[in-house]
Amino acid sequence: MVDEETPLTGRTSTLGKRTFALNIERIRFWGLMGGLVLLSVGTFVSMYGVNFPVKENPSTFMEKLFGGKPSDFETSETFIYKLFHFNHTCSMLDFNPSKTIAALIIMLHTLPMLLFVICHYLRITSQTDSKYDTLKMVTKVFSPIQFVVFTYFYMVFVNSPDGEFGTASGMRKFALHYVPYGLWQLGMLLMAIQQCWFLSLKDQLPFPWITHTMLRAYLYFMGALFTVYTYFIVSFMLGSPAWDTTTTIGLLSAKGIMYIWDVVAAIIPMIMAWYESTDGNDTQFTFEELQ
Repeated sequence: MVDEETPLTGRTSTLGKRTFALNIERIRFWGLMGGLVLLSVGTFVSMYGVNFPVKENPSTFMEKLFGGKPSDFETSETFIYKLFHFNHTCSMLDFNPSKTIAALIIMLHTLPMLLFVICHYLRITSQTDSKYDTLKMVTKVFSPIQFVVFTYFYMVFVNSPDGEFGTASGMRKFALHYVPYGLWQLGMLLMAIQQCWFLSLKDQLPFPWITHTMLRAYLYFMGALFTVYTYFIVSFMLGSPAWDTTTTIGLLSAKGIMYIWDVVAAIIPMIMAWYESTDGNDTQFTFEELQ
């Protein structure tokens, strides 16, 4: 029977076609898991392999690992510690050989996240119900921003905060180091907004005890946390600290913001992504030659 797909030559098409189904939330899960692998490996290598400040006769990696020798990485000597009076999680990734290894492992985070951004963009913009119209418009702005900031997140390894403390050049190096991270945080916030908005419209929440009100509260809290985190960092960069981190309360507050952000921006989304990936809401991908 002849139809619009019948070749004009009368021959059967031999063009290739592959179709497979995948829940794209599994991609997001592995991307977020890659971030945890990055920090874990970076911390291990820093404590056993980094020599900072440089010593003439540091103990070997094996001596530290099996011989009980102390680490040659003096964390209290980093620029970040001297600036904030405590180290951020990224301090475990800032010095070689940890920095070089981390720059490779970061791809376990970056590539899946970029793939998810593309898939999530297509998932949202392909919805036909009019209730998705506003989200579709927002997505056309949010998704490109996420793609760019996730792509250039590796710049935190290029711009190491290893300048001399108390100098303009040292602060400039820290600023160049922080900006890619701050933009990555923004990308994670925008992704959370898209994700929660989509789940609310679809009315397909990962756990029965989660409500739409809880999703909104989560986003408000994450937005406030991002704002305070950014203000805190920038205030130190401008020489007018938001609060005194030499006090116990001030130090605990600063550390609390840092670790709570990790939980809110990475751990909770990773758990949600895993459970969402098991709900059967798969996406079908088709690769087909047209001519």
